[in-house]
Formats: sequence, C-alpha cells, structure tokens
Amino acid sequence: MAHEIDQTTGQASVFVTGEPAWHRLGTVIEQATTSAEAIGLAGLDWRVEQWPVRAFDPDNNSVEAGIPEFVANVRTDTNAVLGVVGKRYRVFQNREAFDFMDALVGDKLAMYETAGSLHGGKRVWMLARIPKEYRAGSDDLIKPYVLLTNTHDGSQALRMIPTTVRVVCQNTLNLALGLAGAEGLAISHHPRLETRIAEARTKLGIIAARFDQFDEELHAMLSRQLNVSEAQGYFKDLAGVGVGNQTDRQKKAREEVYGKMLANFDNERNTLSGIRHTPWAAYNAVSEWADHQRKYRGTDPADKLNRRLDSVWFGQSHQIKQAAYHGALELATGTDQGPGAPGLSAALQVAA
Repeated sequence: MAHEIDQTTGQASVFVTGEPAWHRLGTVIEQATTSAEAIGLAGLDWRVEQWPVRAFDPDNNSVEAGIPEFVANVRTDTNAVLGVVGKRYRVFQNREAFDFMDALVGDKLAMYETAGSLHGGKRVWMLARIPKEYRAGSDDLIKPYVLLTNTHDGSQALRMIPTTVRVVCQNTLNLALGLAGAEGLAISHHPRLETRIAEARTKLGIIAARFDQFDEELHAMLSRQLNVSEAQGYFKDLAGVGVGNQTDRQKKAREEVYGKMLANFDNERNTLSGIRHTPWAAYNAVSEWADHQRKYRGTDPADKLNRRLDSVWFGQSHQIKQAAYHGALELATGTDQGPGAPGLSAALQVAA
C-alpha cells in the first residue's frame, strides 16, 4: 500500500509555515489566515463527486450491470477513484472540512500551520497550533496542536485529534480522548454557520481539557525515577524481546530495536535537566525511535520519508507510541492504564 504525500498533479499537496517538515515537500509560508488560503496553498482546492458504479462482462464490455447500492468517490481534477462507498455516504468537501476551523482561527484560538493529503487524496489533513506551551523542564518545550483529518475513501469520519510536538527532537504524540477513543472527536456536518461555529468551539474545549490532563500526566511521569531493571523491562516489553516463538531474524530485529531505545534513553535529548531517567524520558526514547529511527520500505528516500509521515500520525508508529505512553504512565502512577495500543511485534515484521 502506498503511504505518500499526494503528488498526482505534479506538485506536492502540502504547505508548512516557518520551516519545512522533515518530508521536505510543499510550499513554505509565513501564515495562512483562512481555510480557503490554506487549501489553496496545500493544493487541496479540488472536489469529490459521486459517480455510479457499474460492473462489466470481462469478455464483452458492452454487457454491464449497475450496482445501485454503491457510488464511487471521484477526485474531479484527476478522475481518480478515491473509494467506493454506500449511496448514503455524504462527502465532506475539502473546503467544507477546513472551513470548520475558521471560527477558531479567527478568534485566535488556533493558527493554521500545515495541510496536505496522502494516498492521492484519499486522506486529507490540516494541523492548527494552539497558542499555548507546556514544559517538561527548562529546555524541554512541548507545543499543542489540533489535527483535523478527513478521508474520501470511506475509511474514517471527519475528526479532530489533539496532538503535541516535543520541540527538542520533533517527537509527536496523538493524545487519546477518553470520550471518543484514540481516534479523536468525530465532527458532524451542519449547513448553518452558527451551528458549525458552536460545535467547533465545543470540540476545542474538550481538546483543551485533554491537554490539561496531559499536563498532569506529564508531571506525574516527571516525578518518578526509574531504576535500571524497570527501564530495561519497559523497553524489552515494547520491543517484544523474548516474547513467543521467534525466528533468528525476528530475535535480531527486536534486540536491535531494544538497543536503540535503551541508547535513546541516555542520549542528550532525554537526559535534559528534570527529565533524566523518568518515565517521560523512557516514553520519548521509544517515540524518538518510532518517529525518526524506525525503518520503512520505499522506492526511494523521499518515498520512505512520505511513508513515515502517514505512520507517525495515523499508522503503526502512532500505535507504538500509544502503547509506550500508556506503559510510561503506568510506571509513573502504579495503576493499570488499560489497553493502549498494540506493541511492536507486528510493526517490526514490516520494518525494513
């Protein structure tokens, strides 16, 4: 499966503010003030239409049969079929989806920072920064964001997901919402402006409360020191060392990942004042591997980086970090945090 920033029109569909992201694609700008501006800069100013679905006799193309229960979501500028969905499926056009955030940006409750699409337009995202900061120490700054994501293949609803970026090494964490699960808050479509604005503010309020909870969790993780045995057990569990029947290749891969995580635990980014040998440092040792060191297959270096973006926000790297975060919080509080996400066993089988 291709996991790539959309370049079907010959231009990368992404913009970023300030500095280009590590995928090194897109248009760098100072700021975008409206969703319409953001969508234009990101190359997302195209529509999706729903076309009838038909089946053809492979031996005689003149013989066909209609499939009235389904329609094809077609990107009109490329005529690419993004997905086949039920006839009751309602398309959220890119402009509709991102217009949802304009009221928040207008009130300076959030600021557009980046937008783009993956899989030829099947998944579209916009990232808005919340004008607030958290600190794990004097040199460990964490910035909060809202990730708005929509799909045109029928795989997911329009959602708002709270996420943070650790500035010192650009680690990211998508924060699970107990109210709606790890996939964020689903957004309904309202044609009336006042209803849409009210919903946006309500959802942002829920996300702001989750960020406050994150701040409490962060300081809980900072308040505890891990001994050598605890740290080694944490990384071994996540890396799947010694779990189940493993081939020699699997054993070697898991030991290699374990070694990298353990090395990250004591590197300069995770031994900053106030975080050294804490569960927060342990989590970030895993996150650093998942975000920056994990290997990906790809046709070329750019393709590998593109796959990384999708995985970090939506895929296996995201799941790995969720499991690591739950485990670190459990070490800090001594309480079972419940199922977080799958560990590394499946992910390591596809890492190259």
